[in-house]
Amino acid sequence: MGLNFLISGFLILISFGYLIIPNSPQFYGKSIRRINTKEKIVALTFDDGPNPPYTEQILDILKQHNVKATFFMVGKHIEKCPYMVKKVYQEGHEIGNHSWSHKVLICRSSKYIRKEIEQTDKLIYQLGYKGKIYFRAPKGLKFVNLPRILNSQNRHHILFDVISWDWCCPGANKIVRCVLKKVKSGSIILLHDGNGDVNFIGTDRSQTVIATDIIIQKLKARGYGFVTISELIQNNAN
Repeated sequence: MGLNFLISGFLILISFGYLIIPNSPQFYGKSIRRINTKEKIVALTFDDGPNPPYTEQILDILKQHNVKATFFMVGKHIEKCPYMVKKVYQEGHEIGNHSWSHKVLICRSSKYIRKEIEQTDKLIYQLGYKGKIYFRAPKGLKFVNLPRILNSQNRHHILFDVISWDWCCPGANKIVRCVLKKVKSGSIILLHDGNGDVNFIGTDRSQTVIATDIIIQKLKARGYGFVTISELIQNNAN
């Protein structure tokens, strides 16, 4: 009896752990990790910003290569440097919602989750952004409540299929290798221009800056083009 109980509890724990990770199924709505396409396109996404000066440095690299990306921003960081929102969208990039506080949104009340999403949406629009705001959960983690709320708002959950591990600061070359090893047509690449969990100012993302430049050059050499999340989804619709 005791052993069966322990085994059952262990299996439940494993099942729960699986269902919250980014590449697991959702009970509600739709999540997008990549799209199926024969066209050699990928979407670069940057999480946890804005984070000067690294966000600006990434923008300079994107401009140099004529590449557009999607930046999933944290509301509390936007509040500290709102000018970065304007700079990002004025240079033709998309802005996504990465919650207000970057606290994990599993086992949270509906009221809490809605506030995290709506407060960030409101600030982004107040700063003049006119595009559609896509959402990505902090750390990509979800369970039941968050997907249900996103589904009620007719919003996809934008996740990723290529993880760069750049937040671990393993070195620019390793970040590049992680991306190049996994990338395929329709991939969504996860990178970070900030840090959602600590005081973001001064969080060193210089490795990501260097890696972004190399990734773009390497993928272009392989024949890949770069699109925003909106363009990637539109390609899937076609």
